[in-house]
Amino acid sequence: MSKPPNRFWDEDENSESFEKFTKIRRREKSKSRATDLAVKFEVPESEWEIKEGTGVFPARVVEVHKRYAFVSLEAKIGSVKTSDVWLATIPRRHLTARREQRNFVCVGDRVLCRPALEDELASTSELPQCMIEALAPRSTRLARRDPMTPEREHVLCSNLDQLAVVVSFRSPLVKWGLIDRYLVLAESEGIRPLIILNKRDLLEDHTAFRGRCEERMALYRSLGYEVFAMQANAKGATRDSVTKELAAVLKGKITAFSGHSGVGKSSIVNLFKPELVQAVELNENIAYKGRHTTSYASFLKLGSGGYVIDTPGVRSFLLREDSPIHLTHCFIEMRPFLGKCTFRECRHVEEPGCRVLEAVESGKIAPWRYKSYLGLLLGTTGRQGRTRDLDVEDP
Repeated sequence: MSKPPNRFWDEDENSESFEKFTKIRRREKSKSRATDLAVKFEVPESEWEIKEGTGVFPARVVEVHKRYAFVSLEAKIGSVKTSDVWLATIPRRHLTARREQRNFVCVGDRVLCRPALEDELASTSELPQCMIEALAPRSTRLARRDPMTPEREHVLCSNLDQLAVVVSFRSPLVKWGLIDRYLVLAESEGIRPLIILNKRDLLEDHTAFRGRCEERMALYRSLGYEVFAMQANAKGATRDSVTKELAAVLKGKITAFSGHSGVGKSSIVNLFKPELVQAVELNENIAYKGRHTTSYASFLKLGSGGYVIDTPGVRSFLLREDSPIHLTHCFIEMRPFLGKCTFRECRHVEEPGCRVLEAVESGKIAPWRYKSYLGLLLGTTGRQGRTRDLDVEDP
């Protein structure tokens, strides 16, 4: 029995083939419908319909959990009423949508909500409950690869004004390559970067190591980056001049605090009187391994002014692009040499006539910064381990 031509199949002639064909067609229609739903979920704020008397309101996502999120009213951008919290879920019609991201919403998202109906209540919580009907396009985001589904990205937070890269000088040992990776992310996303080095007291008995740290901090400052060296757990730390300088930088901004576990992110946040005091791990085991004291990102209002997104410890995250031209631009000291190499598409690895390599050899570009560039370009950086050798210069 010959197969019917093309897709005009006769069910009676070949029922098995017909059934297979109809399953394929149903799957294609389902994918098409899912794509449409995903597009409709992201709607520019200019198209939001907020009519008086409907109960619809704009909000900011302040926490995200597996099956629900918490949102706070934000009638005016930049004025989040974090004391007014709603338990939010997403309408079922969006849950079947195909998407490239693990999560529908993340902390920092601007969303449009409506009060939940009786049959839509997610729990018996006393909190008011709502449904998230639309998501405003994100201006910036911090993301990592979803460990369970590698083809998807897990967006940790969005719509940031600033990204505070938090590391500790020791215990765990500072990772200069990690700082550079965050700086590239900030430059790529158009986010103002801040570099915070905590546990300043651990440098006192290590003169040579302290000298190397001071040299590298000086280089970052010469490139225009703001660097803060502090001791968050010191007595009177809230009155320290560095703390006051940092408070002024955080005021009126939305800043994400990110870095490895155990570096003191939550301790630093607590210096600025957040509405919710963050738990701090005191166990000595964090000295080398690090612990996820903060298990999920939280959008917090600071008593000193501004908002902070305290993220869990992140060992790796995603960069949207890693082409030589893009990466070179994200390393500030390399920008003067863009377009001056012999080869138009120079990768700055081993090409003759490369102005970047010449700058490294002449000392205009620090070798350790160039090493960070190579690691990102060639994919040799990312998830980095710990070490007990506290005097290692280039971890």
